[in-house]
Amino acid sequence: MITNEKQYRSTRAALDQLKASAGAPVATNVDPAFAVIARGALQSQVAELEADVALYEALKSGAQTTFSAERLADLPETLIRARIARGMSQKDLADFLGLKEQQVQRYEAERYRSASLERLIEVSDALDVRIENRASLVGSGSLESVDPTAWQAFPLAEMYKRGWFEDFSGTLTQARKSADHLVPAFLRSGSARFVSAGLHRKSVRSNGAVHEPAIAAWEARVRQLAARNPPTATFDPVLIDDAWIAALVALTLDADGPMRAVDHLRQIGIAFVVERHLPGTLLDGAAMGSFDGYGLIGLTLRHDRLDNFWFTLLHELGHLKLHIGPETFAAIFDDTESPSDERHEEEADAFARNALLPAVQWDLAVSRFSRTEKAVLTDAKRFGVGPAVIAGRVRREAGDYTVLRSLVGAGEVRRQFGL
Repeated sequence: MITNEKQYRSTRAALDQLKASAGAPVATNVDPAFAVIARGALQSQVAELEADVALYEALKSGAQTTFSAERLADLPETLIRARIARGMSQKDLADFLGLKEQQVQRYEAERYRSASLERLIEVSDALDVRIENRASLVGSGSLESVDPTAWQAFPLAEMYKRGWFEDFSGTLTQARKSADHLVPAFLRSGSARFVSAGLHRKSVRSNGAVHEPAIAAWEARVRQLAARNPPTATFDPVLIDDAWIAALVALTLDADGPMRAVDHLRQIGIAFVVERHLPGTLLDGAAMGSFDGYGLIGLTLRHDRLDNFWFTLLHELGHLKLHIGPETFAAIFDDTESPSDERHEEEADAFARNALLPAVQWDLAVSRFSRTEKAVLTDAKRFGVGPAVIAGRVRREAGDYTVLRSLVGAGEVRRQFGL
């Protein structure tokens, strides 16, 4: 079974080589009977590797969320499959548990033979796996089924490491034992209240099964930080008008544009918070309504590039303008690289694209076709936007993230926010 990306890449390479060998003509001096046996062995290996690759790709896609286990001995393999289906790497799981990545690699390589029952329980809790007569991943793309009593499913080790339990001075072990009151207190401090779905409807755009407790913890932290320095203005979606957007997009030309954008948002009552994503979430950003009359955008800066920053910021602004409200959503969480057929996500994508570069301009862009640095710089000057915006649009629509690397502002955003 393939357990990580490195194994996946090496398996794909081996599969390609075997397929080439299986399809090669047989040498004239080889005994025909031996050739039949050799070809059969190659085809058997190809079929085995194809099955491994197909299983890994299916798990990574998030299409599988239920795993059958006939006996307790099947639990280790179930946990490995659940981790992959969550979109969590071995390092993500290690961070979640407060372990080193190598320890998780050893556990999985030996199918958890050296792991204690307590450790197996910790792993299943971290993956938010519910084991009944079958093992099922909890979470389906919304946060409406979060179990507010499953405190061990929260990323306690990472929350502890980041200092989120601010009034707690004990050890990580003590924090785990006190999770039943530490986590609820933390959530209350961030106003992430567990109320009925009708009052607190949420949406998550993700490429895999959603780890709801981790999303809830991240939301609480973002709300907590925003509440410490809220904007003085009251937010109204109508304030996100053409003139205000044009002034924001003009900041893409400035070297310190991301930092200046924070003040621009605050002027119309939008708080802005940067908080790294938690293991197992793959978040880029979120748009939220607040209980105190201001809008809230949280970004993770998971991809430290200017093009990603501006697109994600405008995407979340689109949600604030179009989709956040008492009759729609209280919060929307996004992995902006994940495909989505949800109407509100398509509308937010369109809002971001048109705000940064209207269709009438994009239709005239030379860089759409030439994809050269010179063309990008020329278009950026013609249309009055930062080159990273143009380069990011080219890469995104071409589906090729190897081109124009020097123009997307890699490493330019986290530095501005002191990260």
